[in-house]
Amino acid sequence: MNPTILICVTSGIAAFKTLNLIALLRKEGYNVIVIMTEHAKKMISPKEFEKASGNKVISELFPKGFDYRKVLKERKVKHISLADRASVVCVVPATANVIAKLANGIADDILTTTVLASKAALLICPSMNLNMWNNKITQENMKKLRDKGSYFAGPEKGMLACGYKGKGRLADIKIIQHEIIKLAEKSNELKGKRILVTAGGTEEEIDKARVITNKSSGKMGIRIAEECAMRSAKVTLIRARTDAEPNVKLKEIRARNANDMLNAVRKNIRNNDVMIHAAAVSDFFVRGKKKGKMKSMKKINLELSPGIKIFEKVRDMNSSIFLVGFKAEYGSRHLKKEAISAMKKANADMMIANDISRDVFGSDENEVIIIDKKENLSTIKRTDKKIIAEQIADEIKRRLDEKS
Repeated sequence: MNPTILICVTSGIAAFKTLNLIALLRKEGYNVIVIMTEHAKKMISPKEFEKASGNKVISELFPKGFDYRKVLKERKVKHISLADRASVVCVVPATANVIAKLANGIADDILTTTVLASKAALLICPSMNLNMWNNKITQENMKKLRDKGSYFAGPEKGMLACGYKGKGRLADIKIIQHEIIKLAEKSNELKGKRILVTAGGTEEEIDKARVITNKSSGKMGIRIAEECAMRSAKVTLIRARTDAEPNVKLKEIRARNANDMLNAVRKNIRNNDVMIHAAAVSDFFVRGKKKGKMKSMKKINLELSPGIKIFEKVRDMNSSIFLVGFKAEYGSRHLKKEAISAMKKANADMMIANDISRDVFGSDENEVIIIDKKENLSTIKRTDKKIIAEQIADEIKRRLDEKS
């Protein structure tokens, strides 16, 4: 059965361009279903979209003849079944209004309820007036959606329908087509794979009120877990303290300290095909920690002892797992050398190395080097951690294909 692409049309003036997009997608063999808002129907006839897609346009949350008794009997709700069928959901054109609704969880029509209910990749294609695009509220809404894992195409700069010239024009239809196909192809490429991901910074007690920890935000590990889940892998995320929350459904296990994480890894690793160890596990623990709470008015000396190296124990727990680790160094002088050394010690398949002197802790961006067993290097320049997660997942998929 061909993948289903859900095209959500709003009342942007560029809505007519979507007809060409639908034709291109159908030519590639995709099943296309169109949802239109009530305002979009006033700009262009639904019949044109039905002709282009070969499917009936969906535009009403409660169509004529709606009967709740039928819903309860059949246990089928239109927007839920639509959401479940989609491999990719594309909002094109996306007005400032619909972007605001989606960013804030407002579901007041068939389009917004369907998008909110879908677990498919969401591609948003903005199209609006220059000043509306530049408005701080719109930019904040875009950031919310981006942070929650949405994808974007455009807008582009050019002459706008309102007479302004600048950013706000709908992205080229062939670019949108390319992005949809890329997302559709990736949506199942890790299906059947079980992937264990660790993320966040562990902490070790000084006493019952205080801890030592590190600056890890956990964002990189969470973005990788999300990306693998988006590609239909069965993901288990073992998460210590983090500054971010996963935006997709996955199995989650919390771990506070290094021992918690080690036990969680040991308990879950045997049934997994891949482990991506992105967590920043504490390098030290406090010897002779106090049972109560120390007084704060006197000087104390803490004795720190080296902690557990979970990464180096993984191969003993699962000899066949595809093992990926992270190596952080301050300064780039010895970064590659240290990463290769860590990879060999753990008998890992791949390392992701990054220079923490570049203010990456807590940031939404990173810059990494991917190193494989043959010491081949691939550099990803500073960019959003979500994009880095996509490229790491691409590399893992490629190497898994090579092994099979």
